[in-house]
Amino acid sequence: MPLRPQRPCRAQGCRSLHRNANGYCDGHADLAAEQAKAWATRKGSGRGGRPWRRLRDRILKRDQYLCRCDDCTQLGRIREAHEVDHIVALAHGGTDDDHNLRAINRDCHKAKTQRESKTIKK
Repeated sequence: MPLRPQRPCRAQGCRSLHRNANGYCDGHADLAAEQAKAWATRKGSGRGGRPWRRLRDRILKRDQYLCRCDDCTQLGRIREAHEVDHIVALAHGGTDDDHNLRAINRDCHKAKTQRESKTIKK
């Protein structure tokens, strides 16, 4: 059987080529293990399943379907909300607890996500 083609490592900034199935070179194999562990702990808690939809509906009702983002709250804007946002992102240690969730307008959610992604890249 032929060898698997070499591919670049998934680790940011790493240019090593590898043939590993996990997508990481031998030097970054620990990242693959961390990612697998993170996925295993969140198994079944995806954003499209029934538990998330129920939680989302509960948060939207709690916030009366109004955007509760920082900008709208400070400016006194009243905007209809159809999405739920994590105040502290899951990637930064946030949880799916009610106190970490709020209703948010789609445009506000996009803007917040863009701001967060810019701060992560720096």
